[in-house]
Amino acid sequence: MAQAIDKIPTWLMITVYVLILTILGVCTDLFTFLVGIGIMTLIFAGGYDRENLHDH
Repeated sequence: MAQAIDKIPTWLMITVYVLILTILGVCTDLFTFLVGIGIMTLIFAGGYDRENLHDH
């Protein structure tokens, strides 16, 4: 199953990131929003680095 999706486009990763942060901002309190920003940034940055590591 993991081999079916070879590479996720950067624009899709950014769109999902902004969408999740928007949902967190609208539906949660300030503390959860701030913690969510930190966690989501680490997850998406790690995924981006893993996919683009061969470019460096």
